Amino acid sequence: MRRSMQWLTWLLCPAICLLLGSEAIFANGCPPSYISGPEQISRSDSRNQLLQPFKRGDKIYLSLKDCIGIALKQNLDIDIINEKLVQANEDISIAFKSMLPSFGAEASCIRFDEDMIFSFGPASLTFIEKNTCKAGIIVRQPIYMGGRLKANLKATEHIRDAQSNKKLAVQKEIKFQVIRIYHMSKVAEKFHKVASEGVELLKAHEHDVAIMVREGAIPELDLLRTRTGLANAQKDLNSAKNALDLSLSALKNVLYIDLESPIILTEDSSYLPRPPQDLPEFVRLALKQRPEIAALTSRLAAAKEALKAAKGEYLPIIALEGRYEYMEGDFRDIDGDFHWTVGFGAQLPLWNWGQIRSKVRKTKSQVEEVKLILKKVKEGICLEVRQDYLNLGKAEKNIIAAKSAIATAKEAYRLARAGYQAGVVTNTDVLDGHTALLRAEVNLSQALFEYNLALAALQKATGVTIIN
Repeated sequence: MRRSMQWLTWLLCPAICLLLGSEAIFANGCPPSYISGPEQISRSDSRNQLLQPFKRGDKIYLSLKDCIGIALKQNLDIDIINEKLVQANEDISIAFKSMLPSFGAEASCIRFDEDMIFSFGPASLTFIEKNTCKAGIIVRQPIYMGGRLKANLKATEHIRDAQSNKKLAVQKEIKFQVIRIYHMSKVAEKFHKVASEGVELLKAHEHDVAIMVREGAIPELDLLRTRTGLANAQKDLNSAKNALDLSLSALKNVLYIDLESPIILTEDSSYLPRPPQDLPEFVRLALKQRPEIAALTSRLAAAKEALKAAKGEYLPIIALEGRYEYMEGDFRDIDGDFHWTVGFGAQLPLWNWGQIRSKVRKTKSQVEEVKLILKKVKEGICLEVRQDYLNLGKAEKNIIAAKSAIATAKEAYRLARAGYQAGVVTNTDVLDGHTALLRAEVNLSQALFEYNLALAALQKATGVTIIN
């Protein structure tokens, strides 16, 4: 019996420790208690409103779908990306407005040491007085910028698209982590139930053994061994209870629920049918639908537009400019009057010590860098899909084997108890039968957890909707 409960603990504890060490537990950043001030009050009020529909009395009842919805609404990573989307949209607005005419005002006043006078024999002309002033409005419209403005606009649009796809990727990762922790909690719940049932079975067996010892049918050593096994089973039940509390705390932390709030998970781990697609089809869908690939594709397009903008600096800048000004003190109207001017201006870089060439080389390198990252991500996705697909098949086979083992173990344990009462088998046979039954039940729970986890991982890896 001791071996059986040790086996149960060995299965449970590493899984819980792995879960508690995962970054997913702190996917929202710091736990709620680490946030102070007005932000804590605001988020606390919002959290209470969000959880209100799920409260019954002092407990919170949550299905897997409920947990996913809560996590997506409260996750700080999504809030951060939403702010980046706001910034990206403003960058688009800035790039677009740089193509429109600009309006400004200009004023100046200059004092010379003397009037500028040109003499023509006995005649003279005052060209500029000592005090010269002007003020007016200016309108400038870029006509040709070497394609830079259009390229910058397209680049900002691609960056915005990359952020949108990044948001989808974060949402999928959050959903996967919630599914993983939810099923992990259900496994811990099942382990606790199995450990409880194991204690109850041993108590019943101890009762039978005690009666047989009093009747002198068996030696008292059998009773001592049974009670030792019962004490060990009770100890392992305590470990299973602690593991359940830890897994539920991890889930509450991801959902930003107060750690002291009791929650009830209403949805049991079920055996969902595997999707009909084969491995090549899953790989094709992943390469087509993964938001990470879409985000990198947008980044690549933005880098190419940045390259166009950098090359555009070799070309001239042409702009239209119009002025309407009041001038006083120059030859056009010494006494002061309003004047308008319209004209074109052009600017062409002739020598800047290779700055433009360096910009072009840098942006070319950035394009190649994104291409390499995209290639690496695609290769990683292909491997990820293959691993998840194979894990799904393995877990499915384990479920079938575990169900068969449970039926056999139950019958073997029943026969062992009956044989022990009849005096044809030993106490060790009963304890071994009990160990086999516990192991079979734990194996089924573990296989079901691995199957659901593989389904969720395959859904995240391919974009195929399996778990809503």
